[in-house]
Amino acid sequence: MNGTGVKDFRGLELGLGLIGIGRPWPGSDSPVSTADQTRTLLDRAHALGIRFFDTAAAYGASEQRLGDWLTTLPRSERDRLLIATKCGEEWSPQEGGRTDHSLDAVRRSFDTSIERLERIDLLQLHKCTAADFADDALIGWFAALKASMQVTALGASVSTPDALRLALDTQVFDTVQFPANTGNTVLAEAYEYARGTVLPLLNRPMASGALAGGPNPFTYHVTHFRRALVLTGTTDVEHLEANVKAFDQAVAVAVGSTESRTDGPTDGLPSGSADSSPNEGI
Repeated sequence: MNGTGVKDFRGLELGLGLIGIGRPWPGSDSPVSTADQTRTLLDRAHALGIRFFDTAAAYGASEQRLGDWLTTLPRSERDRLLIATKCGEEWSPQEGGRTDHSLDAVRRSFDTSIERLERIDLLQLHKCTAADFADDALIGWFAALKASMQVTALGASVSTPDALRLALDTQVFDTVQFPANTGNTVLAEAYEYARGTVLPLLNRPMASGALAGGPNPFTYHVTHFRRALVLTGTTDVEHLEANVKAFDQAVAVAVGSTESRTDGPTDGLPSGSADSSPNEGI
């Protein structure tokens, strides 16, 4: 299995979370992107240099729409991307989300995801808890899947310090995903305290839109992490462009450079230009 891997992300990059192209945000009546809007968003993200796309089995039509878009790319372009998905949660419009970390459920979820995406570069356990790490069969299945080269990397999506520390200690996972922003530093501090070496995937960088209109929110990430993927969850092309501009400026300032992909000052994101969805990268 060739292509971009976790090891190829050596610094700080912006990635794109894709719940909004497949289902409504939990607790929100925000509309789901149409198929045409999805293609436009993904094309623009690709053109802006984004290499990491994060979806999940529980994101409704997201996996299928991402998979359909990937088929339009030349093989060389697909190989430059890292496609991540998650198993362990199911969702339907009628019943909503339901976590199921049984071995049978994650196997079925993986089989469905691979059909939709054709290739999975990073498979994550969705909403992973401390109890999951006591399940030897579950952790063993993940390890065997990577050993069989059906996926190139494994990750855990966590929301508590205990789960984060266990994810780092197992030496099975290559990434750990958690929320991190100026208003939510608990897991970032736990990661730093544990001297984590796996690649952190940082979601909810805008604190669900609460940081829009203020100082550049990405300054927090570039000053606290030397290596990380920061996941924006916007579905709006203009918002995405504003996020890329703000992220690049924060990185440029951090490394003492004035160069970025786009020109012009960006002291912070304009009101409404950040991810205003209630759950970024869940």
